[in-house]
Amino acid sequence: MKQYRSTILFGVVLFGLALAFAFKSHILRPNLGEALADTTEIRIRAESVPLNTEKPEQLRVGALEYVAGWALSSPHKRFGGFSGLVVEEDGSLLAISDQGDWFTAHFNPAAKEPLSQGDMHPFTANMPEYSKVAYDAESLIKAGEDYLVSFEQDHRLMLARPDGWSKPWPQGEKIDFTSVADNSGMEAITWLSSGKLLALTERGVDTQGRLRGWLVSDTGVDTVYFKPAVNFSPTDAALLPNGDVLLLMRFFSIAEGTAIKLVRIKAQDIKPGATLEGEELAHMSPPFTVDNMEGLDVGLAADGTQLVYMLSDDNFNPSQRTLLLVFALQD
Repeated sequence: MKQYRSTILFGVVLFGLALAFAFKSHILRPNLGEALADTTEIRIRAESVPLNTEKPEQLRVGALEYVAGWALSSPHKRFGGFSGLVVEEDGSLLAISDQGDWFTAHFNPAAKEPLSQGDMHPFTANMPEYSKVAYDAESLIKAGEDYLVSFEQDHRLMLARPDGWSKPWPQGEKIDFTSVADNSGMEAITWLSSGKLLALTERGVDTQGRLRGWLVSDTGVDTVYFKPAVNFSPTDAALLPNGDVLLLMRFFSIAEGTAIKLVRIKAQDIKPGATLEGEELAHMSPPFTVDNMEGLDVGLAADGTQLVYMLSDDNFNPSQRTLLLVFALQD
């Protein structure tokens, strides 16, 4: 009976997603101006994947109900390495890679080809072929009509758009990155319901096992800490409608492979000087379908179901995949 209910929920949520995207169908194609010549339309292949490769009928893990998922691929040489994700209500999907490339597409999870009209855009015009150091983007969130992007190595926060426009976010220039290693910068950012930005680093725990983070506002910057599970690192964050924050975390070792956790941090716990830990909602490792999951966003289905989107960074490694997974949050 439980599996039967799960199957019904799967169908209802997928139908709801189709309705929502059908009524607001719109392809994310900004006015590219002079950057148009640097835009490449690409073909995307989406291969359906199960939640659990050994139990394809399984649809539940922790507080997450599996809606659908795909392994994405494209012959375009710069497709991949995605670290940030935004899924709009109208079905527009936007991702950014750690080489500084935007990927835009129309997303309809109920369609035979869930991603269509895919485009790749360089972060800026005349961007060099190898752009990892200067354009190592790690997280992406909506900021009014623009997007806020966090970068590591050259630590900074930029307001940007896929048309090639960008400028430093003034409030981000107040953050002190002293002692933050090049490859351990702002891996996870999200707005809070207060309007502040929460930014968490990826690595570099202190003697108490805490990672450094910041609460950023127009009036200044406050330090906050996050204590991750042992050997797990934050990779992205997203704000829930009730003000709580979802945090995606990743584990990797050659001996044990890849695992992820999704935790929820209560809104009332997020304050200056606090040490955050959060409540685990789900834990996934093989035979569950996981990879280097780095992108996270949330949304609502037409029936009000809370949706969770995850996207993986394949590191441009043939042994890894670009996974796009959709879940319904059930607790």
